[in-house]
Amino acid sequence: MSHLQDPRIFHKAPQLIASAIDSGVVRFAVNGASELDWPLVKQMGESHHPHIVPCFGLHPWFVADRTPNWLNTLKQSFASTTSAAVGEIGLDKRKKMGDFADQVHVFRQQLELAKELKRPASIHCVRAFGDLLEIMKSLGPFPEGFLLHSYLGSAEMVPEFANLGGYFSFSGFLMSMKTSKAKRMVKAVPFDRILLETDAPDALPKSQG
Repeated sequence: MSHLQDPRIFHKAPQLIASAIDSGVVRFAVNGASELDWPLVKQMGESHHPHIVPCFGLHPWFVADRTPNWLNTLKQSFASTTSAAVGEIGLDKRKKMGDFADQVHVFRQQLELAKELKRPASIHCVRAFGDLLEIMKSLGPFPEGFLLHSYLGSAEMVPEFANLGGYFSFSGFLMSMKTSKAKRMVKAVPFDRILLETDAPDALPKSQG
């Protein structure tokens, strides 16, 4: 997954897409994060079809900024874009993220929508894997699947998420984990449920030099 609509790299998007296609990449999941960027994600999906899979979702970082009509706007985005997935949605328990109960409320609404529309979902989770698993169990399973973006949860939770329909996507953030923990966690993931991502323009691996 990526955020090619991000202002830091949007001007380079055509070049990045062409270069990646030449290297064998055939699809980009471009995740929206707020009401403000959903129209641009939709536009990119139309301009670069079929290489870009547009995704619409309200990221936990932007929950507090949503408008009263956000859910209707989200539903309209999906109604007009049948190829779209749900994302990026999720939970983030860092203190600066604000009201966690509000995040949970918004997250559940989007998960329910994903199930209703039979769309896969891309999920962000930071310091809230216990809460996430509890919610996923209460609403799952998810036959269309869901992607745990930049997964840094425990090895012990892997089977439970996988049984609910989860896929585990790893980015450069994996390098921030203690090596022994990272190896144990990755080994716990079924081979057919391992995904790699750039999360461009973020999640660059830490330099070893």
